Amino acid sequence: MVASGKRQDSIRKPRQTRSQQRVEQILEAARSLILQHGCAGLKMSDIAKTAEVSIGSIYQYFPNKHAIVAGLAQHYLEVFELEVEQALATPADDLDSLFNTLTGLLHRYYRMHRDDPVVRDIWMGSATDKALQDIDANATARQQQLLFERSSHMFDSARHEDVQRAHVLASSFATSAVSIAIEQDKQEGQKTMMLAEQMLLACWESVVKPLAKD
Repeated sequence: MVASGKRQDSIRKPRQTRSQQRVEQILEAARSLILQHGCAGLKMSDIAKTAEVSIGSIYQYFPNKHAIVAGLAQHYLEVFELEVEQALATPADDLDSLFNTLTGLLHRYYRMHRDDPVVRDIWMGSATDKALQDIDANATARQQQLLFERSSHMFDSARHEDVQRAHVLASSFATSAVSIAIEQDKQEGQKTMMLAEQMLLACWESVVKPLAKD
């Protein structure tokens, strides 16, 4: 996933194996520091020390700490995107099985944020970070397009625009539900996610299914 903001565009993309390893080393150091102190406490000097590299080496790939956080966000979203691709690798046979696949992915997305404090901290910071918002938006758009490609055969071609619009709205609702749930304690968060699934099912039955082929 590639963000459109200048900050993300200025990251140097490593091509050689050694450079790739150095970037991974820097990102892992940043991850361990965020785990201890949060994104707000992240410092380039601490990253360099933890990664056992010079600050100059870091600047070869990342212009600032925000770009490093964006790099971590990209990594986590790419991992989840791979799960989405695997789950949707085979076109669904019917809308009920597709809904079950999507709710499974929703709960996996929630657990990814709930179980990993680093993911959660990055997510919380995205509300005020345009680069992180761009990364997330681009990933979401690709997932929505993949979902449409894997399910379009079940809908009337004349209603494809309505189907895509429904996917976008449902995705936005699901993302909002996760953002609420991860701020709650574990038990309350799980209740929020179960209610979100019920609401999505109601939408699926009343809005999405009527668009299907006879």
